[in-house]
Amino acid sequence: MATRLATADADLMSGDATRSRSRHSCSLALVSRDEPWDLDRVMEFVDARLADAPRFRQRIRRVPFGLARAVWVDDPDFDLSFHVRRSALPAPGGMRQLADLVARLVDRPLEPGRPLWELYLIEGLPDGRLAVLTKTHHVLMGGRNAVDLAQVLMSDERQAAEVEEVATWTPVPPPGDGVLVLDALMTIATDPLELVRRSARLVGMVERATRGLAGAISLTVLRPPGGLFDMFRTPRPRGSRVGLAAFPLTRARDLARSYDCKVNDVVLAVLCGALRSWILSCGHPLTTADTLRMIVPMAVTSEVDGTDASGEATSAEIASALIGMPVGEPNPRMRLAQISRETRTQREAREAVGAKSLARLSGFAPPTLHALGSRAAIMLPSDSYDLVVTNAPGPQHGMFWGDGRLDAVYPIPALLDGQALAVSMSSYAGTIFCGFTSDRQAVPDVEEIGELISSALDELSNAAR
Repeated sequence: MATRLATADADLMSGDATRSRSRHSCSLALVSRDEPWDLDRVMEFVDARLADAPRFRQRIRRVPFGLARAVWVDDPDFDLSFHVRRSALPAPGGMRQLADLVARLVDRPLEPGRPLWELYLIEGLPDGRLAVLTKTHHVLMGGRNAVDLAQVLMSDERQAAEVEEVATWTPVPPPGDGVLVLDALMTIATDPLELVRRSARLVGMVERATRGLAGAISLTVLRPPGGLFDMFRTPRPRGSRVGLAAFPLTRARDLARSYDCKVNDVVLAVLCGALRSWILSCGHPLTTADTLRMIVPMAVTSEVDGTDASGEATSAEIASALIGMPVGEPNPRMRLAQISRETRTQREAREAVGAKSLARLSGFAPPTLHALGSRAAIMLPSDSYDLVVTNAPGPQHGMFWGDGRLDAVYPIPALLDGQALAVSMSSYAGTIFCGFTSDRQAVPDVEEIGELISSALDELSNAAR
C-alpha cells in the first residue's frame, strides 16, 4: 500500500505550497574537472544516484474527498529530463550573474503532479566550471532517513567517468481512487483521532508557538510595529534576490581561540556586524538596545539516541533556538560576548551536538541540515522571530560531484512567509560559504550584506589585537 504523509508533512503541503519559495531549500555547487563536461554522462550519473533515494522518484497523490492525508506513490511517468535542466550564463559569466540566475530559478514553482525537486546544470562560468543548483521541497525531508538532493549527489570518492549500469527502475502501479477511499475509511474506523488530527489546527498553532522558544524569555515578545524590525519583513512576496560570500575558516578558528568561544559564535558575530553595517548604510539609526530575534536551528540529541564507543552522539534531531542578535551594539567584542553567552545557554539546556560529531552524522550533511533548519522554523509563528540563520559544519576534506571536484558549496536558504531576508552558512574544505536570500522589494541590495562580511571579520580581528 502507498505510504501516507506524516502529519507535519501534510501541513507543509497545505495551500499552494509547491508555488511558494518558503517550502523548498536550494544548494549551489561549483564543480570542476580537467576535461570538458559531457552532460549526457551527467544525466547517467544523476540517474544512478537516485537509485539510492527512491523518494525522489515519487509524487504526492491526494485522497479523494480529503478523507485522509495524501500518500506517496511512484510516479509512473517519471521523466529525468524534466527534473534535470540545462542553463547557461551570458559571457562573461561571473558570480554576480550566477546569483541573479539562481534568484530567478529559486522563484520558479515546482510542478505539483511530479516529484518535488529540480536540478539545474549551469554552464558559462570561467575555467569551464559547472554550477549545479538543486532545489528540494521540504516535504521530502520528512523522516529520520531523509536527505537533501544535494547530499545524494555528493561523495567522498570520485565516481568513474563510465557510470556503472544500474537496474532499470520499474514503478509500483499507484492505487486507484477506490482503494485510497477504502483505506481512508478503514483508517478512520480504526483510528477515530485521524480526522481530529487533520482538522485541529489549534493544536498545531500551540506547537508552533511553544516549540524551540527557550530563549524567548530574555527578549521582548510583543514589540510595536515599525522601525528596525519592519526592515526584515514583507507583507507579500515580490521576487527573490540572492547574495553569495565566503571567508576562510582558519580566521574564524583563530578568533574563537582568541576570544575563548565556539567557532559558531564567531560566525554569528561576523554576520551580526555585517547586518549592523548594512542597516546603518540604509540610513536607519540604531541604539545599543536594538536587537534582532534570530532563529538558529540546532542539532540536539534525542531521548532515544545513544553514543558510540568514543562517547559521541550517534544521531540527532533539529530544534529551534531563539537568540538575540545585538545589531545595536557598536563594540564588536561586546557583540560576540552577548552572542556567545546566549548560544552557551542554549547548548547547555538542549544537549546540543558538537560540530565534529554533527559533521559525521550521515543524515546531517550541510544541505540536509539547512533544509531541516528551514523546515523547523516553519513550525514557529512568523512574528516570533525576525531572521532565520542556519549554520552547518561540513567536511574539511575535498569531495566530489560525479567525476568532478567539488570546489564550493553555497547554501541558498528558503525565504519563509513574511520574511525579507534569510541566511545560511556552511563550512567546507577550509572555507565558510554564505548564502543570502532576500525579497527583491524589501532588500534589493542583498549582495552588499555579503560584501560587508569581510569588513565585519576584519573589525572583530582588530578588536582581538
